[in-house]
Amino acid sequence: MAVVADDVLTPLDPDSDLVSRRRARKWWIAVGILGLVGAIAMAWAGQKSNPKLPPAPAPFCKAAKRYENELQRQQIAYKRDLGRQITYVEDIAATAPKQVRADAETFLGALRSLQAAPDQQAKQALKDDPDIKQAVVNVNRFWNQRCGVFDRQSGI
Repeated sequence: MAVVADDVLTPLDPDSDLVSRRRARKWWIAVGILGLVGAIAMAWAGQKSNPKLPPAPAPFCKAAKRYENELQRQQIAYKRDLGRQITYVEDIAATAPKQVRADAETFLGALRSLQAAPDQQAKQALKDDPDIKQAVVNVNRFWNQRCGVFDRQSGI
């Protein structure tokens, strides 16, 4: 295979090389500035689209926190006590704001049904019910978002 003269790369003369480097540097600076402006605009738009939600009532937050502590205690002890959980979820349902009250009552009804279930198959059917799962997720999400569970108070 023969090498054609057009295939050979030749270096630019020093003046052309200097101009080419300046042009490339300007493009990189322009692209960097554009990227920085885009990142700032996206961060600002994200802040504007995520308004601060109003806090939940304190009794609901306290009841949900007590339930969370009970679940952690039971997990450490490797012993599930459904009766105690029902007591805590009754407090959650009684203090739940209207936005999440129906889900809290669904959650409570599911725990009571789980306690009264005659066999493992009935218990599994309750655990697999998508409406019950969604109700539990909704109550948990409401507690996390409105009770400041993940708010950072440190200066970091």
